[in-house]
Amino acid sequence: MRTVVLLASLLLAQVRIPAAQPPVAEPGPVLVISEDGLGADEFRPDTMPRMWALAEAGRRGAVLPPFPATTFNGHVTLATGCWPEHHGVVANAYVEPSDHHLVRAASRVEDIQREPLWVAATRSGVRTAVYHWVGATGPWQGVSPWRMQAFRLGHPDTEGMAWCESALADGAKLVMAYLSGTDEEGHLHGPGSAEVKAKLKQLDDELAPWLTRLRAEHPGLRVLLTADHGMAPMRHRISLPEVLEGLPVELITHGGSAYVYLQRPADAPRAAARLRKAGLTVWPRAEVPARYHLGGSARVGDLVVLAPEGTWLSQARTAREAATERHGRAGAHAYVPEVAAMRAWLVVLGDGRGPLADVPAWDVAPTVAQWLGIRWGQAPDGHAVGTLLEPSR
Repeated sequence: MRTVVLLASLLLAQVRIPAAQPPVAEPGPVLVISEDGLGADEFRPDTMPRMWALAEAGRRGAVLPPFPATTFNGHVTLATGCWPEHHGVVANAYVEPSDHHLVRAASRVEDIQREPLWVAATRSGVRTAVYHWVGATGPWQGVSPWRMQAFRLGHPDTEGMAWCESALADGAKLVMAYLSGTDEEGHLHGPGSAEVKAKLKQLDDELAPWLTRLRAEHPGLRVLLTADHGMAPMRHRISLPEVLEGLPVELITHGGSAYVYLQRPADAPRAAARLRKAGLTVWPRAEVPARYHLGGSARVGDLVVLAPEGTWLSQARTAREAATERHGRAGAHAYVPEVAAMRAWLVVLGDGRGPLADVPAWDVAPTVAQWLGIRWGQAPDGHAVGTLLEPSR
Protein backbone atom coordinates (compact mmCIF):
# COMPACT_ATOMS: atom_id res chain seq x y z
CA MET A 1 0.00 0.00 0.00
CA ARG A 2 2.83 2.34 0.89
CA THR A 3 4.36 1.74 -2.56
CA VAL A 4 1.09 2.58 -4.28
CA VAL A 5 0.74 5.81 -2.34
CA LEU A 6 4.32 6.79 -3.19
CA LEU A 7 3.79 6.15 -6.89
CA ALA A 8 0.60 8.20 -6.84
CA SER A 9 2.43 11.06 -5.15
CA LEU A 10 5.18 10.98 -7.77
CA LEU A 11 2.64 11.05 -10.60
CA LEU A 12 0.81 14.01 -9.09
CA ALA A 13 4.08 15.83 -8.69
CA GLN A 14 4.73 15.49 -12.44
CA VAL A 15 1.31 16.88 -13.39
CA ARG A 16 1.57 20.58 -14.10
CA ILE A 17 -1.57 22.38 -13.13
CA PRO A 18 -1.77 25.54 -15.27
CA ALA A 19 -1.90 28.79 -13.38
CA ALA A 20 -5.14 30.72 -13.64
CA GLN A 21 -4.96 33.10 -16.63
CA PRO A 22 -6.23 36.65 -16.22
CA PRO A 23 -9.23 37.42 -18.44
CA VAL A 24 -8.36 39.05 -21.76
CA ALA A 25 -9.35 42.68 -21.53
CA GLU A 26 -11.82 43.81 -24.17
CA PRO A 27 -10.27 46.56 -26.30
CA GLY A 28 -11.38 50.06 -25.47
CA PRO A 29 -13.37 52.13 -27.94
CA VAL A 30 -11.74 53.96 -30.84
CA LEU A 31 -12.60 57.48 -32.04
CA VAL A 32 -11.38 58.49 -35.50
CA ILE A 33 -11.72 62.19 -36.35
CA SER A 34 -10.88 63.80 -39.70
CA GLU A 35 -10.48 67.58 -39.83
CA ASP A 36 -10.79 68.43 -43.53
CA GLY A 37 -7.70 70.05 -45.03
CA LEU A 38 -5.70 70.36 -41.81
CA GLY A 39 -2.09 69.99 -42.90
CA ALA A 40 0.76 68.67 -40.79
CA ASP A 41 2.54 72.00 -41.28
CA GLU A 42 -0.44 73.88 -39.78
CA PHE A 43 -0.40 71.91 -36.52
CA ARG A 44 2.17 73.67 -34.32
CA PRO A 45 2.56 74.83 -30.71
CA ASP A 46 1.69 78.39 -31.74
CA THR A 47 -1.44 77.50 -33.74
CA MET A 48 -3.00 74.77 -31.56
CA PRO A 49 -1.21 74.88 -28.17
CA ARG A 50 -3.77 72.85 -26.23
CA MET A 51 -3.85 70.03 -28.77
CA TRP A 52 -0.07 70.18 -29.06
CA ALA A 53 0.20 69.60 -25.31
CA LEU A 54 -2.09 66.56 -25.61
CA ALA A 55 -0.03 65.26 -28.53
CA GLU A 56 3.16 65.59 -26.49
CA ALA A 57 1.72 62.94 -24.18
CA GLY A 58 0.68 60.79 -27.16
CA ARG A 59 2.00 60.25 -30.64
CA ARG A 60 2.43 62.80 -33.42
CA GLY A 61 3.21 62.34 -37.11
CA ALA A 62 1.74 62.95 -40.54
CA VAL A 63 -0.49 61.09 -42.99
CA LEU A 64 0.53 60.93 -46.64
CA PRO A 65 -2.58 61.37 -48.82
CA PRO A 66 -3.26 59.49 -52.03
CA PHE A 67 -2.74 61.19 -55.38
CA PRO A 68 -4.57 63.35 -56.27
CA ALA A 69 -4.74 64.71 -52.72
CA THR A 70 -8.45 65.57 -52.63
CA THR A 71 -11.26 65.24 -50.12
CA PHE A 72 -13.31 62.37 -51.46
CA ASN A 73 -10.58 59.95 -52.45
CA GLY A 74 -8.63 60.90 -49.33
CA HIS A 75 -11.47 59.98 -47.01
CA VAL A 76 -12.35 56.79 -48.87
CA THR A 77 -8.68 55.76 -48.75
CA LEU A 78 -8.62 56.40 -45.00
CA ALA A 79 -11.82 54.36 -44.58
CA THR A 80 -11.08 51.37 -46.81
CA GLY A 81 -7.34 50.92 -46.38
CA CYS A 82 -7.16 50.57 -50.16
CA TRP A 83 -5.52 52.39 -53.02
CA PRO A 84 -7.69 54.64 -55.22
CA GLU A 85 -7.33 52.30 -58.19
CA HIS A 86 -8.99 49.61 -56.07
CA HIS A 87 -11.61 51.49 -54.04
CA GLY A 88 -12.68 53.41 -57.14
CA VAL A 89 -13.02 56.95 -55.79
CA VAL A 90 -10.17 58.31 -57.87
CA ALA A 91 -10.85 62.01 -57.18
CA ASN A 92 -13.70 64.31 -56.16
CA ALA A 93 -15.17 63.73 -59.64
CA TYR A 94 -14.56 61.39 -62.53
CA VAL A 95 -16.13 59.99 -65.70
CA GLU A 96 -17.76 56.59 -65.21
CA PRO A 97 -16.40 54.39 -68.03
CA SER A 98 -19.37 52.01 -68.14
CA ASP A 99 -21.70 54.64 -69.58
CA HIS A 100 -19.42 57.71 -69.88
CA HIS A 101 -21.49 59.86 -67.51
CA LEU A 102 -19.86 62.47 -65.29
CA VAL A 103 -19.87 61.72 -61.57
CA ARG A 104 -19.75 65.27 -60.25
CA ALA A 105 -19.40 64.41 -56.56
CA ALA A 106 -17.97 60.97 -55.79
CA SER A 107 -19.17 61.00 -52.20
CA ARG A 108 -21.87 58.30 -52.31
CA VAL A 109 -21.68 54.76 -51.04
CA GLU A 110 -22.41 53.63 -54.62
CA ASP A 111 -19.04 55.01 -55.73
CA ILE A 112 -17.02 52.82 -53.35
CA GLN A 113 -15.77 49.52 -54.76
CA ARG A 114 -14.03 48.11 -51.67
CA GLU A 115 -15.31 47.45 -48.16
CA PRO A 116 -15.30 50.46 -45.82
CA LEU A 117 -14.09 50.02 -42.27
CA TRP A 118 -17.56 50.63 -40.85
CA VAL A 119 -18.90 47.69 -42.87
CA ALA A 120 -16.06 45.34 -41.87
CA ALA A 121 -16.58 46.40 -38.25
CA THR A 122 -20.31 45.77 -38.38
CA ARG A 123 -19.78 42.34 -39.91
CA SER A 124 -17.28 41.62 -37.13
CA GLY A 125 -19.79 42.46 -34.41
CA VAL A 126 -18.22 45.81 -33.49
CA ARG A 127 -20.84 48.45 -32.70
CA THR A 128 -19.99 51.30 -35.05
CA ALA A 129 -21.19 54.88 -35.54
CA VAL A 130 -20.26 57.09 -38.52
CA TYR A 131 -20.88 60.83 -38.80
CA HIS A 132 -20.63 62.78 -42.09
CA TRP A 133 -17.84 60.56 -43.48
CA VAL A 134 -17.48 60.53 -47.27
CA GLY A 135 -19.32 57.51 -48.67
CA ALA A 136 -21.34 56.84 -45.52
CA THR A 137 -24.65 57.54 -47.24
CA GLY A 138 -26.36 54.14 -47.03
CA PRO A 139 -25.79 50.38 -46.94
CA TRP A 140 -22.73 48.96 -48.67
CA GLN A 141 -23.59 45.53 -50.09
CA GLY A 142 -26.57 45.50 -47.76
CA VAL A 143 -24.65 46.32 -44.57
CA SER A 144 -25.11 49.52 -42.56
CA PRO A 145 -23.39 50.47 -39.30
CA TRP A 146 -25.31 50.58 -36.03
CA ARG A 147 -25.62 54.37 -36.24
CA MET A 148 -24.94 56.62 -39.25
CA GLN A 149 -25.50 60.28 -40.11
CA ALA A 150 -24.94 61.19 -43.76
CA PHE A 151 -23.34 64.55 -44.54
CA ARG A 152 -25.58 67.62 -44.39
CA LEU A 153 -24.50 71.20 -45.01
CA GLY A 154 -24.78 73.80 -42.32
CA HIS A 155 -24.16 71.65 -39.25
CA PRO A 156 -21.43 72.93 -36.90
CA ASP A 157 -18.63 70.76 -35.65
CA THR A 158 -19.97 70.99 -32.11
CA GLU A 159 -23.06 69.11 -33.28
CA GLY A 160 -20.89 66.35 -34.71
CA MET A 161 -18.87 66.18 -31.50
CA ALA A 162 -22.04 65.83 -29.45
CA TRP A 163 -23.19 63.08 -31.83
CA CYS A 164 -19.92 61.18 -31.29
CA GLU A 165 -20.14 61.63 -27.54
CA SER A 166 -23.67 60.23 -27.51
CA ALA A 167 -22.58 57.21 -29.58
CA LEU A 168 -19.74 56.44 -27.17
CA ALA A 169 -22.08 56.81 -24.21
CA ASP A 170 -24.46 54.33 -25.85
CA GLY A 171 -21.75 51.71 -26.23
CA ALA A 172 -20.18 52.32 -29.64
CA LYS A 173 -16.76 50.67 -29.98
CA LEU A 174 -15.82 52.51 -33.18
CA VAL A 175 -16.84 56.09 -33.95
CA MET A 176 -15.73 57.83 -37.14
CA ALA A 177 -16.47 61.51 -37.79
CA TYR A 178 -15.71 64.06 -40.48
CA LEU A 179 -15.38 67.64 -39.21
CA SER A 180 -14.86 70.88 -41.11
CA GLY A 181 -11.19 71.49 -40.40
CA THR A 182 -9.51 74.37 -42.24
CA ASP A 183 -10.41 73.40 -45.82
CA GLU A 184 -12.84 76.23 -46.57
CA GLU A 185 -10.69 78.91 -44.97
CA GLY A 186 -7.63 77.60 -46.80
CA HIS A 187 -9.35 77.69 -50.18
CA LEU A 188 -10.86 81.14 -49.72
CA HIS A 189 -8.01 82.93 -47.95
CA GLY A 190 -4.95 80.71 -48.32
CA PRO A 191 -2.98 78.65 -45.80
CA GLY A 192 -1.30 80.86 -43.23
CA SER A 193 -4.03 83.48 -43.50
CA ALA A 194 -5.59 85.16 -40.48
CA GLU A 195 -8.79 83.25 -41.20
CA VAL A 196 -7.01 79.89 -41.10
CA LYS A 197 -5.22 80.82 -37.87
CA ALA A 198 -8.53 81.82 -36.30
CA LYS A 199 -10.08 78.50 -37.31
CA LEU A 200 -7.13 76.57 -35.88
CA LYS A 201 -7.60 78.39 -32.57
CA GLN A 202 -11.31 77.55 -32.63
CA LEU A 203 -10.55 73.88 -33.27
CA ASP A 204 -7.97 73.90 -30.49
CA ASP A 205 -10.43 75.40 -28.02
CA GLU A 206 -13.13 72.89 -28.97
CA LEU A 207 -11.17 69.68 -29.36
CA ALA A 208 -8.66 69.68 -26.51
CA PRO A 209 -11.05 69.94 -23.53
CA TRP A 210 -13.58 67.66 -25.23
CA LEU A 211 -11.04 64.91 -25.85
CA THR A 212 -9.65 65.26 -22.33
CA ARG A 213 -13.11 64.73 -20.90
CA LEU A 214 -13.93 61.82 -23.21
CA ARG A 215 -10.74 60.01 -22.30
CA ALA A 216 -11.56 60.41 -18.61
CA GLU A 217 -15.09 59.10 -19.16
CA HIS A 218 -14.03 56.15 -21.35
CA PRO A 219 -10.95 54.37 -19.96
CA GLY A 220 -8.94 52.76 -22.72
CA LEU A 221 -10.31 55.12 -25.39
CA ARG A 222 -7.94 55.50 -28.34
CA VAL A 223 -8.24 58.66 -30.43
CA LEU A 224 -6.84 59.06 -33.93
CA LEU A 225 -6.99 62.55 -35.43
CA THR A 226 -6.02 63.11 -39.04
CA ALA A 227 -7.18 64.69 -42.31
CA ASP A 228 -7.54 63.99 -46.01
CA HIS A 229 -4.88 66.42 -47.28
CA GLY A 230 -3.08 69.67 -46.56
CA MET A 231 -3.16 72.95 -48.46
CA ALA A 232 -0.70 74.99 -50.56
CA PRO A 233 -0.88 78.71 -51.46
CA MET A 234 -1.61 79.46 -55.12
CA ARG A 235 0.37 81.90 -57.25
CA HIS A 236 -0.40 80.89 -60.84
CA ARG A 237 -3.27 79.62 -62.98
CA ILE A 238 -3.20 77.60 -66.19
CA SER A 239 -6.33 77.33 -68.32
CA LEU A 240 -6.57 73.83 -69.74
CA PRO A 241 -9.31 74.76 -72.25
CA GLU A 242 -6.89 77.30 -73.73
CA VAL A 243 -4.00 74.82 -73.81
CA LEU A 244 -6.15 72.15 -75.46
CA GLU A 245 -8.22 74.42 -77.68
CA GLY A 246 -9.62 72.59 -80.71
CA LEU A 247 -9.28 69.13 -79.17
CA PRO A 248 -12.55 67.45 -78.09
CA VAL A 249 -11.96 66.55 -74.44
CA GLU A 250 -13.74 66.30 -71.10
CA LEU A 251 -11.79 68.03 -68.34
CA ILE A 252 -11.94 67.44 -64.60
CA THR A 253 -9.59 69.65 -62.63
CA HIS A 254 -8.89 69.07 -58.94
CA GLY A 255 -6.68 72.05 -58.12
CA GLY A 256 -3.06 71.11 -58.71
CA SER A 257 -3.88 68.20 -61.01
CA ALA A 258 -6.47 67.18 -63.58
CA TYR A 259 -7.90 64.35 -65.66
CA VAL A 260 -8.25 64.68 -69.43
CA TYR A 261 -10.77 62.34 -71.08
CA LEU A 262 -10.22 62.16 -74.83
CA GLN A 263 -13.08 61.77 -77.26
CA ARG A 264 -10.55 60.67 -79.88
CA PRO A 265 -7.77 58.45 -78.48
CA ALA A 266 -5.56 59.38 -81.42
CA ASP A 267 -5.34 62.92 -79.97
CA ALA A 268 -3.32 61.71 -76.98
CA PRO A 269 0.17 62.55 -78.33
CA ARG A 270 -0.87 66.02 -79.47
CA ALA A 271 -2.69 66.79 -76.20
CA ALA A 272 0.24 65.57 -74.11
CA ALA A 273 2.71 67.64 -76.13
CA ARG A 274 0.68 70.82 -75.60
CA LEU A 275 0.35 70.20 -71.89
CA ARG A 276 4.07 69.56 -71.48
CA LYS A 277 4.83 72.72 -73.43
CA ALA A 278 2.72 74.59 -70.88
CA GLY A 279 5.06 73.35 -68.13
CA LEU A 280 2.92 70.48 -66.87
CA THR A 281 3.73 66.85 -66.10
CA VAL A 282 1.59 64.42 -68.12
CA TRP A 283 1.11 60.67 -67.91
CA PRO A 284 -1.13 58.43 -70.00
CA ARG A 285 -3.26 56.48 -67.54
CA ALA A 286 -1.25 53.27 -67.93
CA GLU A 287 2.00 55.16 -67.27
CA VAL A 288 1.10 56.85 -63.99
CA PRO A 289 3.94 55.90 -61.61
CA ALA A 290 3.10 52.69 -59.76
CA ARG A 291 3.76 54.32 -56.37
CA TYR A 292 0.56 56.35 -56.78
CA HIS A 293 -1.63 53.25 -57.15
CA LEU A 294 -3.95 55.10 -59.51
CA GLY A 295 -3.56 54.01 -63.11
CA GLY A 296 -5.29 50.66 -62.69
CA SER A 297 -8.77 52.23 -62.61
CA ALA A 298 -10.62 53.00 -65.84
CA ARG A 299 -12.28 55.89 -64.00
CA VAL A 300 -9.02 57.83 -64.24
CA GLY A 301 -8.63 60.17 -67.22
CA ASP A 302 -6.87 59.08 -70.39
CA LEU A 303 -4.24 61.65 -69.42
CA VAL A 304 -3.29 62.56 -65.85
CA VAL A 305 -1.91 66.09 -65.52
CA LEU A 306 0.14 67.49 -62.63
CA ALA A 307 0.99 71.17 -62.16
CA PRO A 308 4.00 72.54 -60.29
CA GLU A 309 3.28 73.36 -56.66
CA GLY A 310 1.64 76.78 -56.43
CA THR A 311 -0.09 76.46 -59.82
CA TRP A 312 -3.72 75.47 -60.15
CA LEU A 313 -5.40 74.11 -63.24
CA SER A 314 -8.61 75.67 -64.52
CA GLN A 315 -11.32 73.96 -66.54
CA ALA A 316 -13.38 77.15 -66.89
CA ARG A 317 -14.64 77.88 -70.41
CA THR A 318 -16.42 81.16 -69.66
CA ALA A 319 -15.60 84.30 -67.70
CA ARG A 320 -18.32 83.45 -65.19
CA GLU A 321 -16.91 79.96 -64.59
CA ALA A 322 -13.43 81.44 -64.22
CA ALA A 323 -14.64 83.92 -61.59
CA THR A 324 -16.28 81.10 -59.62
CA GLU A 325 -13.09 79.06 -59.69
CA ARG A 326 -10.90 81.98 -58.62
CA HIS A 327 -13.12 82.59 -55.60
CA GLY A 328 -11.85 79.38 -53.99
CA ARG A 329 -8.27 79.27 -55.19
CA ALA A 330 -6.24 81.27 -52.71
CA GLY A 331 -5.21 77.81 -51.60
CA ALA A 332 -5.47 74.43 -53.31
CA HIS A 333 -4.40 70.81 -53.07
CA ALA A 334 -4.56 67.68 -55.31
CA TYR A 335 -0.78 67.44 -55.73
CA VAL A 336 1.30 64.31 -55.20
CA PRO A 337 2.04 63.20 -51.61
CA GLU A 338 5.72 64.13 -52.01
CA VAL A 339 4.67 67.80 -51.84
CA ALA A 340 5.20 68.61 -48.16
CA ALA A 341 2.15 70.88 -47.97
CA MET A 342 -0.11 67.92 -48.82
CA ARG A 343 0.80 65.98 -45.65
CA ALA A 344 -2.10 65.82 -43.17
CA TRP A 345 -1.78 66.09 -39.42
CA LEU A 346 -1.78 62.91 -37.32
CA VAL A 347 -2.25 62.66 -33.57
CA VAL A 348 -2.86 59.41 -31.70
CA LEU A 349 -3.91 59.47 -28.04
CA GLY A 350 -4.16 56.45 -25.77
CA ASP A 351 -1.62 54.31 -27.60
CA GLY A 352 1.77 55.10 -26.20
CA ARG A 353 3.99 58.09 -26.61
CA GLY A 354 6.55 59.26 -29.14
CA PRO A 355 6.99 60.33 -32.76
CA LEU A 356 5.55 58.49 -35.73
CA ALA A 357 7.06 58.11 -39.18
CA ASP A 358 4.90 59.31 -42.07
CA VAL A 359 1.87 57.02 -42.43
CA PRO A 360 0.29 56.34 -45.86
CA ALA A 361 -3.45 57.04 -45.72
CA TRP A 362 -4.23 53.43 -46.64
CA ASP A 363 -2.54 52.20 -43.44
CA VAL A 364 -5.01 53.98 -41.15
CA ALA A 365 -8.00 51.63 -41.47
CA PRO A 366 -5.92 48.43 -41.10
CA THR A 367 -4.44 49.88 -37.89
CA VAL A 368 -7.87 50.63 -36.42
CA ALA A 369 -9.08 47.19 -37.50
CA GLN A 370 -6.15 45.55 -35.69
CA TRP A 371 -6.91 47.52 -32.52
CA LEU A 372 -10.51 46.27 -32.47
CA GLY A 373 -10.12 42.77 -33.89
CA ILE A 374 -12.07 43.66 -37.03
CA ARG A 375 -12.02 41.08 -39.83
CA TRP A 376 -12.03 42.21 -43.45
CA GLY A 377 -14.06 40.46 -46.13
CA GLN A 378 -11.13 41.13 -48.47
CA ALA A 379 -7.71 42.13 -47.21
CA PRO A 380 -7.00 45.83 -47.80
CA ASP A 381 -3.92 47.13 -49.59
CA GLY A 382 -2.55 48.88 -46.52
CA HIS A 383 -1.03 47.41 -43.38
CA ALA A 384 -1.34 48.20 -39.70
CA VAL A 385 1.28 50.63 -38.45
CA GLY A 386 3.65 48.51 -36.39
CA THR A 387 4.52 51.30 -33.95
CA LEU A 388 0.84 51.62 -33.04
CA LEU A 389 0.56 47.91 -32.29
CA GLU A 390 3.36 47.87 -29.74
CA PRO A 391 2.45 47.65 -26.06
CA SER A 392 1.67 51.11 -24.71
CA ARG A 393 4.46 52.64 -22.71
